[in-house]
Amino acid sequence: MPVPAGNRLSGTRLDLVVAAVLLADTLTSGVAKAVGDGLAWYGWPLLAVGPLVFPLWRRYPRAVMLVTVAALVASGHLGVGPLAAVPALVAIAVAMYRGHRRLTVSLVLLVSAVTMLGNWSSAGFHFTGDVLEQSMLVIGWLHVALISGESRRQRDAYMAEAEHTREEAVKRKAADERVRIARELHDSLTHSISVIRVQAGVALHLARKRGEEPPPALVAVEEAAKDATRELRETLTMLRDDEGHRLSRVKPLADRYRGLGFTIDVECEVDETAVLDEEIDHAAYRIVQEALTNAVRHSAGDRVRVRVHRGEDALVVEVADNGRTRTVAPGRGLTGMRERVDALGGTLDIGPGDYGFTVTATLPFPEPAVPSGAVPAQAAPAPDTRSTR
Repeated sequence: MPVPAGNRLSGTRLDLVVAAVLLADTLTSGVAKAVGDGLAWYGWPLLAVGPLVFPLWRRYPRAVMLVTVAALVASGHLGVGPLAAVPALVAIAVAMYRGHRRLTVSLVLLVSAVTMLGNWSSAGFHFTGDVLEQSMLVIGWLHVALISGESRRQRDAYMAEAEHTREEAVKRKAADERVRIARELHDSLTHSISVIRVQAGVALHLARKRGEEPPPALVAVEEAAKDATRELRETLTMLRDDEGHRLSRVKPLADRYRGLGFTIDVECEVDETAVLDEEIDHAAYRIVQEALTNAVRHSAGDRVRVRVHRGEDALVVEVADNGRTRTVAPGRGLTGMRERVDALGGTLDIGPGDYGFTVTATLPFPEPAVPSGAVPAQAAPAPDTRSTR
């Protein structure tokens, strides 16, 4: 039977439960050591500090990892057993999951070297099978934690992308069906209504030309045909328009990526009531979507900032993460961004910025159409149409 959502452990409650389990593990190791060979007084704080700081991992994953690993290294000479290493292993996996690859890998390599050197020195600097076995056991578990965090991160990113692809396929199928219905309505009704309207209009014109008063029924038919044509055109337009993706949906889009361990800050000046060119609206949304996907999959940071600013003559979209990528290898996503921006006559800048890796797109607004009969300012003189042959 499925567990009700309200009874599931999540968020702070889950963190507290995990911290309690980790604390039980480390204290069990401490009790076993104290009963056997005895445990120094400072061993208890070293065993407890890792589990006690674990609930802070969502806000400070790097600090939690550094504290737990430092406690593990400091308590290494106490010989309290492998259970004391569990908090550090969990913290390493969590930091890797949050995207702190460089720091986590460097720390694991450093601890691995310290472990090997410590075991070697304990054996009088004699490289024996026991030294190798003890060192490889610790180093192996450190790397397992490292790989587990990264694999879970990649899995969640893949699942988010798969879900997005599935949603896009459903929307595309629905849009195709609406277009098919619109085409059928157009073929079956528009032609017949147009014929009725034309015939009624011709009859009215001939009656007026002869100086006769048109029959009220004929006038009513023409008016009804006009109304039917207008309403049918509006219906077909609504059916053909899939309502696309709008910038007003950027915040719900960002919520889908927050579950992957990223803090996403969104500031969008375009709401549901804003009047904005449809092509610019659609392109800007797609740029934000692709930039967020790239940040989740490739960024080494844990924060993303989304800014959509509406200027006087252009819409500026900026998506920046706090990663420090120096080189950019354009893939299909970045190529698609550039094609969208080029099609609208805008500019696209991709690379390191003040905040981190930044994608900035500037999409100029289209020039307003000149009303019929109006003369544009500083209009060019009409060309001479006389033949020069």
